[in-house]
Amino acid sequence: MTYSLIREVNNTVTEKRMLVTLDLRGVKLITAAASVLLFATVNTCQLMNKNPKQVICIFPKEQNNSSGYRYIVKTGLARALHSGEVSKLNELVNQEAFFQSSNNPFQHAITTSVMLAEKAEFDPVQYELLSTAIGEAMLNVHHHAYNDPLSSIEKPRTNNSKKLLVGEMGRRWWQCAWYDYLKDEWVFIICDFGVGIPHSLMESFNKQNPMILIENKEAMLKALSVGGSRFNEGGRGNGSEDMKRAVGRFCKDTDNLLIYSGGVKYQYSQGMEEPSVENIATFFGGTLIEWTLKPKLSEE
Repeated sequence: MTYSLIREVNNTVTEKRMLVTLDLRGVKLITAAASVLLFATVNTCQLMNKNPKQVICIFPKEQNNSSGYRYIVKTGLARALHSGEVSKLNELVNQEAFFQSSNNPFQHAITTSVMLAEKAEFDPVQYELLSTAIGEAMLNVHHHAYNDPLSSIEKPRTNNSKKLLVGEMGRRWWQCAWYDYLKDEWVFIICDFGVGIPHSLMESFNKQNPMILIENKEAMLKALSVGGSRFNEGGRGNGSEDMKRAVGRFCKDTDNLLIYSGGVKYQYSQGMEEPSVENIATFFGGTLIEWTLKPKLSEE
């Protein structure tokens, strides 16, 4: 349902050139992943059209829909959905809102780590692993997400929309830090509207190895393995291990890493010898990475 909604919003704005009003008053529950995708979609429509009212939303009232109010308004999603200008997005960062967006991984990785240190009670080792993983994910957006593996001269149609996105918004991603009080767990999500992990690696690999064709699942596994990268330089491609270590041996059995990209679902949990990878029928254009962690206090 989330994919069909964001597709409809995007098509209505980009193809029909229409303003959109989303009535969310009846929504009683929305997951963290769906919240970030909705934020990213609405915000992209606003920024690309230079109109913060390109998409406006009607939110639940606490007296009429207390559950929906808690998930949409109390979490800060409502405010994020109406942050259709860069200045308002910067305010979300400065005020340490759970929902944020940026295109500067070098500065934003630091501010996000500081925010998590203040809001969550992670064990020092667990905190360091998660901070490193998040920083790596942000750098991946900057280095890979919006790049076509082939040059615009060789394949001019592939990246036109991505170039337009970068021209208007920079190499932008959207994120949230979501605490589930009922489950006592933190969820951190980062998503972008880039070319997707499999595509980023697959076309580059196929060009360099014309006699060997790989498909999305294999490309995803290769990209997220030690040494996997669309670059060939030595020392590249180890960042995926940093992303997996956040749910590694120092963490609880319930901790989990999920990645949705290019029509592939990738899952890795503490204790798994090999990740689980499967094709999915419906998906959005881009990448969503989700860590689910139970804070583990130090025994000291």
